[in-house]
Amino acid sequence: MTQATLLVEREVKEGIPRGATGLTAASVSSDAFSTPAGVLGVVGSSQASASFVELGTKPHMPPVAALVPWVRAVLGVEAKRAPSVAFLIARKIARKGTTAQRPFALALARTEGQVLRLFEGAAGRIAAHLAGGTA
Repeated sequence: MTQATLLVEREVKEGIPRGATGLTAASVSSDAFSTPAGVLGVVGSSQASASFVELGTKPHMPPVAALVPWVRAVLGVEAKRAPSVAFLIARKIARKGTTAQRPFALALARTEGQVLRLFEGAAGRIAAHLAGGTA
């Protein structure tokens, strides 16, 4: 399970859109847990912005000042023009919201075959071990 979650984590980090700081991508992590129901693998982010990137947002007016670093880093707009460009982007978000980018769903879809092969290999090793062979 750990290999599978690390694989999906890597794909999410490679596919997630980069903002001004890269903080959302850097916050993506994975873990595997043993529960009474079985083993659970989780890939997620500690940043609230990850859910906005994954699912998109409804129309809302974001704070213009929060968009200025993004406008400078991602769009390459010089400091003098950045606030006015950020305002235009905020106004568009207020009208349309933001589009879902789906980095987690896409990463899972891209790695599904590899994850299934990892699980099949593990099941084979467990069966061999239970039958008295070596795993």
